[in-house]
Formats: sequence, C-alpha cells, structure tokens
Amino acid sequence: MDNAPLIDTDHLDKYVMGDTSLRDEVLTIFNDQAVVLEQQFSDAQSDEDWTEAAHALKGASRGIGAWALGDLCDDAESLIGVISDKTEKRAALLKKISDQIKATRTASEVLCAS
Repeated sequence: MDNAPLIDTDHLDKYVMGDTSLRDEVLTIFNDQAVVLEQQFSDAQSDEDWTEAAHALKGASRGIGAWALGDLCDDAESLIGVISDKTEKRAALLKKISDQIKATRTASEVLCAS
C-alpha cells in the first residue's frame, strides 16, 4: 500500500458524484475535523475516549478514501483493554496517525487547488 495515493480520488468522486465544489467542501470539512480529532487523542486517555476518537477519525478518513489513515485508526481501535506497554504503543501509533493526517491534509489541499 506504499504506492497507494493518500486519497482515493475514484472513491471520492463517486461519493460526491463528480461535483468538484462538493468535493472541495467535503475535503475542507475533513481537514478541519482531522485537526480536532487529532487533538482529542492522548496515549493515556480512557479506552472509551480513545476508541471514540479513533472511530470518528476512521470514518472521516474512509469517507474521503484516505485508506491508509483509516487503517491506522482501525489499529488504534484495538489498543484497548489490558495490553502490555499500552501507553507506549498508543504513543507510537499516535505519531504515525499524526504524520498520516498531515500528509492526507496536504494531499487534500492539493486536490482543492486543482
């Protein structure tokens, strides 16, 4: 999946039925929501809060076809319960999620500018 685009434009175009104005609006909403959801994550938060943030970001990501980010969020949803080194594993995954959010938002901005 390393060569996969950050945003699946075929999926996104189907979602917005080819309407570029709607596409740009959806991407802008995603960009805003991704920032808010990223701020809600904390490696030491409760399992419930962690799962809610991961699930919301996963849904937003998959809605625009950001499969890699959605997959990271799917991984995050499994980091609950009694897990050895849970805080450290969450922190490492949060770094990956943060990097992927940044890259996806950049790709989104490029699409909106085209």
